Amino acid sequence: MKHRMLRSARAWAAACTLAAGLSPALLATAAGAQEHDHDAMNLSASPSAPQLALHGFSEATFLGQQDRISGGPDSTSSGFALGQFDLFLVSRLATNLSFLGESVFEIGENGEWGVDVERVFVKYSWSDLLHLAAGRTHTALGYWNEVFHHGALLQPTVERPEALKFEDDGGILPVHSVGLELSGGARSGNWGLNYVANLANGRGRTRDLVQGNGDLNRDKAFGLKLSLVCEREWRIEFGPAFHRDRIPADPGNPARASEIGERIAGVHLYASAHRGALLTEYYRVRHEDQGSGAVWNHDAGYAIATATQGRWQPYAGVDRLDYDEGDPFFAPDDRDLSRVLLGLRFEPGPFNAVKVEYRHEWRPGQETDAVAIQTAYSF
Repeated sequence: MKHRMLRSARAWAAACTLAAGLSPALLATAAGAQEHDHDAMNLSASPSAPQLALHGFSEATFLGQQDRISGGPDSTSSGFALGQFDLFLVSRLATNLSFLGESVFEIGENGEWGVDVERVFVKYSWSDLLHLAAGRTHTALGYWNEVFHHGALLQPTVERPEALKFEDDGGILPVHSVGLELSGGARSGNWGLNYVANLANGRGRTRDLVQGNGDLNRDKAFGLKLSLVCEREWRIEFGPAFHRDRIPADPGNPARASEIGERIAGVHLYASAHRGALLTEYYRVRHEDQGSGAVWNHDAGYAIATATQGRWQPYAGVDRLDYDEGDPFFAPDDRDLSRVLLGLRFEPGPFNAVKVEYRHEWRPGQETDAVAIQTAYSF
């Protein structure tokens, strides 16, 4: 397993809720999300020393699946898997200064455990309109990446959407950034406008590398996300996102002799009412080889609908990833994917969720049926 040296808002809201001893049930689904207040920590300032709050997330999953391969025999597999062991720390350092750290222990294919620092940053908060964070944050891309963090308890489904999986799990989006993050928002009556902007090191030579110790070229990645919010007895959030970067050349790969210009355009829509919610996002990733001028366009999107009946939350979703063939940055792991899923989430208690999920997937030359049972919890 490759270790990342360094790896707003439901994770903030989850930390506040856990610190206050309240149920995070609504935080675990797309329903009932709060505005992305990156500094909403329920910690009182201390005149003498920082006050540190530590919480954690983990999960265990059973997965059974059958693969039908064109021109070959079917195959079946099943097994139990330990999820990430996620330690989440927040601390108020002063009235307008806070810290967040998130470290994940995970087991690799060889059975050995490794640790990744997923997020670590200090944040200055001058007003609701202006927050500045420095360190490693989640990139301003849509809704999921800022609201559902590493704890599987927080998200409605067993896994993240394919495009939004973390870099070393095969996702196509740069979901982590090392640099500066500017954020804030304003409200007028039932309406609000929130923004998040990143200025950071760009991608590494491969998609699983987040540059946390300098940048291989002079170009910095820039991203901006806007969210227009209307909140009444229901809530709607809608907005675009844009991200630009220049990916450095890879001397070890003849097909990557030149840098690649990257442009990502996205849009998200989140709507919730008392009995359910809908969350959908779409992205187009445009890569241009700076030497040959070749251009590749990749499309990704998902939609998840969730209903709420007390502690029971049935859900359904679709997930699509469409690669433009020939992009050397994503090859050879550039197989298109179409997925449909049905699931049921049950919350036995305030800090635990059990999910049962069926998935049907299509990839070139392969069709898969899978059933996953997961217990996700916080502590």
